Amino acid sequence: MISRIQEDAVSVVQSGFEKMIEQQVVIAPWLAVSHGEKRISDNQKRRLRQFAQELSLSDEEVKVLWLDSRPLNPVTRERAYYETLLSTAAYLSYMRLGTLVVTDEMISVSNSLLRQYLHENGGSALTSVYGRVMTYLNAQVLRYYGRLQEDIFISGQWHRPWIDHPIDSELETALQYELVQRVQSDGQTYIELTNQGEELYQACRDDLQKCGYIQQSEQLMRIANFTSMDDYEQMMERAMADIQIHRNTLVQSSDIKPSMKVLELGCGAGALTFKGGLFQTVGTNGQLIATDPAPGMLERARNRQSSYGAENVQFQQAAAEKIPFSGSTFDAVIGMFFLQFTNVPQALKEITRVLRPNGTFTTLVGLGYSHQEEFLKEWFEPLSTKGLTAESSVNLPDENLLPSIAGEYFSTYDCETQEWLFDFSQIEDVVKFNVQAGAMADLNGLPWAARNELFEELIERGYKIKAKYGADAMKHVHKVQLFKGTVTK
Repeated sequence: MISRIQEDAVSVVQSGFEKMIEQQVVIAPWLAVSHGEKRISDNQKRRLRQFAQELSLSDEEVKVLWLDSRPLNPVTRERAYYETLLSTAAYLSYMRLGTLVVTDEMISVSNSLLRQYLHENGGSALTSVYGRVMTYLNAQVLRYYGRLQEDIFISGQWHRPWIDHPIDSELETALQYELVQRVQSDGQTYIELTNQGEELYQACRDDLQKCGYIQQSEQLMRIANFTSMDDYEQMMERAMADIQIHRNTLVQSSDIKPSMKVLELGCGAGALTFKGGLFQTVGTNGQLIATDPAPGMLERARNRQSSYGAENVQFQQAAAEKIPFSGSTFDAVIGMFFLQFTNVPQALKEITRVLRPNGTFTTLVGLGYSHQEEFLKEWFEPLSTKGLTAESSVNLPDENLLPSIAGEYFSTYDCETQEWLFDFSQIEDVVKFNVQAGAMADLNGLPWAARNELFEELIERGYKIKAKYGADAMKHVHKVQLFKGTVTK
């Protein structure tokens, strides 16, 4: 039996990961992996390896706080730093520039951030998170497939496709601790997870869940298939011919008047700000502050600003859960399709805090898939047969969420459920937005190869469904909530 990791070690992992989040250091190397598109050059990889080697040599006492807390060997330590640098560079490129194509500037920034993190916190917490993540991924692929040919397992191609080295040393360690076993069958050598390996998998998952890594990794896994932030807005406009009407209607429903001071949350690249006419409604004598947690989105919005002559708009990086303004600052708060990506109670608490007396909050929220047409059920049948259907989606709440908690934050409120018509004939868009981005499926238990197998299967099925039903019949009625709340203080 594998003993549970000591409480002090778990505490170090949790506090270390919290500091990683604060300092924008991430372990998500799949962000640099793409099908058919090069997101990072060989020269950039060499720079990252050089940085990783320097960091590894600077602290030879780094440990993994685990079964026996022994110091890491230099090779493993360097690989941990390399994959962290790779992850952070890709993450920063996406968040700050709106693209997963890694830039030289973000490679330099990632090196600076990791050096600062290690200087302030040491390396043991980071390498302990890294060790759990890689052990979790190694066990996950064996759990899913039951057994894996040894050469495939040590190549990492089915579960860690970003590596360019064999993981034979990791396999030998796992064999030494009896976490896995070799099995001979049909002249091939396979690797299987043992009962002890299953226990360690569950322990790793528990620790990663507690510190918040699992939640973060799922969010980052969803964006890994979107090379550019522009993908979201473009796909929405292709799927909904009336999206512009809905933007205008949201602004009109808010009762925002000229000369008001207005806060927009989750502005993205400025679709509601500019295309929806929000800046015009506020007027030149009013003030509109548009916020988004992603600097890359804000940069795209700023690039649009001059073409609209919207001088009354200011852009600022901010998350809805932590609005950087004093209480009673705004006459109105508005946003479109952002609330489902937040911690809803915390976001509502912040929104009501910054509203003035009689201030309003107006938003549109996409709801979960409560209804599916016959073509949709047939298309996505593999999700249900494989037990992957998301009963309560990570991204899309059910229609009872807001009505059940709104009274805690607003004096009065209206919550209207509407039915919108979406065009689901763009096959790749539908799979990418609704499955790869997590709206229809819970992919948490799937290793990398299984996810891609599923996506390819659903795309192939989608084209067969399109041939069977016809593009004109592939219309999906989806529920959306229009919410408006008023604060009286």
